[in-house]
Amino acid sequence: MREIVVLHENEEWLVPLREAFKARGVVAKEWFLDSGIVPYTETPEDAVYYNRMSASSHTRGHRFAPELTKSVLTWLESKNRTVVNGSQVLALEICKLSQYAALERAGLKVPKTHAVVGKQHLVEAAQRFAQWPLIVKPNRGGKGLGVQRIDSIEQLQQYVQRDDLEEPLDGTWLLQEYIQPKQPFITRAEFVGQKFVYAVQVNTEDGFELCPADNCSIEAAFCPTDQQSHKFTITKRFNDHEIIVALENFLRSNDIDVAGIEFIEDERGDLFVYDVNTNTNYNQPAEQRAKVKNTGMGALADYLIRLAQ
Repeated sequence: MREIVVLHENEEWLVPLREAFKARGVVAKEWFLDSGIVPYTETPEDAVYYNRMSASSHTRGHRFAPELTKSVLTWLESKNRTVVNGSQVLALEICKLSQYAALERAGLKVPKTHAVVGKQHLVEAAQRFAQWPLIVKPNRGGKGLGVQRIDSIEQLQQYVQRDDLEEPLDGTWLLQEYIQPKQPFITRAEFVGQKFVYAVQVNTEDGFELCPADNCSIEAAFCPTDQQSHKFTITKRFNDHEIIVALENFLRSNDIDVAGIEFIEDERGDLFVYDVNTNTNYNQPAEQRAKVKNTGMGALADYLIRLAQ
């Protein structure tokens, strides 16, 4: 069996994956990517490399982790190594418009969206967008941070003039239609090995900061994913739904092995996909309440071990 190497920038997110490996008698290597050297002309170890790099790495002080990971993945792929969630997947992770273009090619609905570089153009872009209310969010944020609902041009003007308003990491803002949900939750479907594992409903009544990782409370006191939170509920509603088939086709078409994909149902019952998280986490309390046999991290560990064998 080859070794499994996990590429990452967040120690806390690896804890449940380590436990899943340990339960199966396996120890994976971990490659922390924040700064370092890529020995491109050398030959990398013949192993299974799993990319867990996140677009929100800058919120943990790892500003250039995605850029370093891109170079590492390029090196590994050039030497024909087994890579789970490769360089093309990383490119989707850090660009929402690329996600939406790929989703539309797969026949999925996405929210109306415009991209804006430079906050001085937000008001003009919103006037052209001509749809209220709308959502303003950074292209690269994390856990829903920086997502704002704007109800009028006057409110947007006040928002842009705030002294504490920071530009997104890549300078790109997204203007997006606000979709009135049929019920106050979004759905996140989890996939491992391009196959559906389960779907979780996430209550949105308290806002948009909805990272499903158990350890988000380490990073942000308001992340609603601690052991007492019931905002995350496993649902069987979409188990046989056509959107799952469409999402699996989307994953196959874009060589995405592991992902959590979020969508919302509007008042008419239409489903809109708005986020593809290729660095996915799982809420263990929700799994325990639902008595899920095939947990997210368990399915992930099994998949990587099969590849290594």
